[in-house]
Amino acid sequence: MTLLASLTGCAKQQPATPAATSLPPPPSVLAELPVVTVAYPTPTVKAATVNSTPLLVKTKAGTSIPPIVLTQATPEDTPTPEPTVKESFFPNALIQIIEPGQRSQIATPMKVVASVLPGYGNLISLQLVGEDGSLIHDRVLKVVNSETGWVNLLEEIKFEIPTAGEEAMLVITTYDEFDRRITQSAVELFLMQIGKSAVNKDAFIKEPFVVRTPKEEAVIKGGLVHVEGYAHAFNANPIIIELLTESGGVMETQIVKLPRNAVEQNYVPFSADIPYSVDIKTPVRMTIRQRSTFQPSIDIALSSRLLTLEP
Repeated sequence: MTLLASLTGCAKQQPATPAATSLPPPPSVLAELPVVTVAYPTPTVKAATVNSTPLLVKTKAGTSIPPIVLTQATPEDTPTPEPTVKESFFPNALIQIIEPGQRSQIATPMKVVASVLPGYGNLISLQLVGEDGSLIHDRVLKVVNSETGWVNLLEEIKFEIPTAGEEAMLVITTYDEFDRRITQSAVELFLMQIGKSAVNKDAFIKEPFVVRTPKEEAVIKGGLVHVEGYAHAFNANPIIIELLTESGGVMETQIVKLPRNAVEQNYVPFSADIPYSVDIKTPVRMTIRQRSTFQPSIDIALSSRLLTLEP
């Protein structure tokens, strides 16, 4: 296994040290985000024109006056457009899997190309999970510090499967010093025992969950965390927002449903209010994630930020 010029994979207990190259740092997640402007056009009603001049109808003696019918136009209701989001201002993800892309068909060996900001201890977790949940490949890579902190990851994974083909997931994760996930990116794949790989290179490398508020390392008071931001929906599953303590415990969980057409757009706005109760100042990591439809036990994307909660 190699990272750029060289990278040595190893078991989790014995990480190896590959080379790294510098990448320009992504725009700050804390950068000012665009305001979503929604225009609500007023429905227009086309009314019939009424003539104020008296209407004279001539009839023959002994005949009745014919009925007068006025046709009124039906109001035209203009639909309200969906909010538009200028995602060009959004930063790239902390884990960008360039290759393979989602739903690629892969024969062994599989080439993995990614750009990653390593976690605590310059470690990166790389896993290939079979459709039954078994670990086909499981490595922790230790990378060398670079000037930007970023590394280019080039990995080759050889695998064997018992069937002609099966679904699988490539999962790359980084952790903090308390073993909490900082970020995670996953790709849904179809592994083949024989044949030629069909690699989809249409990768989504933007930050999946861009949080507008609260800011990174914000201090929250009053027992309520108000969250606003933009989500990239990989599927129709809701997103899950959690507050994790330094011991790894889940303090609070909030499930947020996205609009029905969220998958058809790059980003959709979301918001949530998460109540909490603490007696003392408590540091937490807020994570936002969405589960895969291939394997519901695996998150296809996860982002996080540090907060401090006060009574």
